[in-house]
Amino acid sequence: MTFLQELEELRQRTPRLYNINVNCENSEYCTHSDKNKNCYMVCQINFCEDCLYGGVVLESKDCVDCFYCEHSELCYECIDCDHSYNCSSCQDIKNCSDCRWCYDSVGCKYCVGCVGLRQKEFHIFNKPYSKEAYFKKLRELTPEEITDEFETLQLKTPRKYLHERQTENCAGDYIEKSKNCFYCFDTHESIDCLYLQDCWDNKDNADVMYSWHSELCYESFSIGLQSYNCNFCNYVRTSSNLEYCELCFNCKDCFGCVGLKNKQYYILNKSYSHTEYEEKVAEIKTHMRSDGEYGKHLPTTYKFEDTAAAVFYGGDGGT
Repeated sequence: MTFLQELEELRQRTPRLYNINVNCENSEYCTHSDKNKNCYMVCQINFCEDCLYGGVVLESKDCVDCFYCEHSELCYECIDCDHSYNCSSCQDIKNCSDCRWCYDSVGCKYCVGCVGLRQKEFHIFNKPYSKEAYFKKLRELTPEEITDEFETLQLKTPRKYLHERQTENCAGDYIEKSKNCFYCFDTHESIDCLYLQDCWDNKDNADVMYSWHSELCYESFSIGLQSYNCNFCNYVRTSSNLEYCELCFNCKDCFGCVGLKNKQYYILNKSYSHTEYEEKVAEIKTHMRSDGEYGKHLPTTYKFEDTAAAVFYGGDGGT
């Protein structure tokens, strides 16, 4: 039996957390959730209150059906919404308030059906109005008329080829305050990284998704809270020098472990001395390399309905 086969047996027989939900209040049905209150059916949500449905919502309040929403309040059906208030059906907006059906807008107030505006207010379909004329015009428009004109305006208006802000030598999209990041997406405050998705404050990481405050991690998913040198891992927090580990918290120097907390020098959930651990890990890696296993990620053996993806796409995996 190969090492990955042994690890898979351990994964199958080890009790697992039903959810990643930390320091939350009345938010039992949120996953990858930290320090939230009164939230429901939101994935990857942190420091939020009274939010429903969606994903990647951070430090926001009273937001519903939003995706990639940060520091915002009273927003509905918004995507990539940052520091905004009382907006709906908007995408790529920042520092906006009381906007509807807007795209790529910054610092706007009371705008409807607008595209590519900066520091404007009382605009409809990119045309300025007085305050009185603005509200009078809105009463005359139906939602169908607004959406049709808005879609037409989006096709006519030039748009950015990428979204980067305060970056240096980066390639990808939706990158902010980062340096030397290659093929990274929705990445913030990171440096010297490759192939990241949904990451904050990463350094020297590669092939990582959902990572927060981590360094020197590779080929891993959901790594957070000051984790260091974690490779081929899933769901680890505040840990260092882990490989092929899953659901391990505050652990050090573990190899092929599942569901451990506050442990060091463990292999396949068995304890070793420091010397025994180093010798055993070296032996295992030698065999894994000869079998062509070392460097492969943990196998995906769980059903679709048991994953976070089911939150967004339904339980049958068909769409």
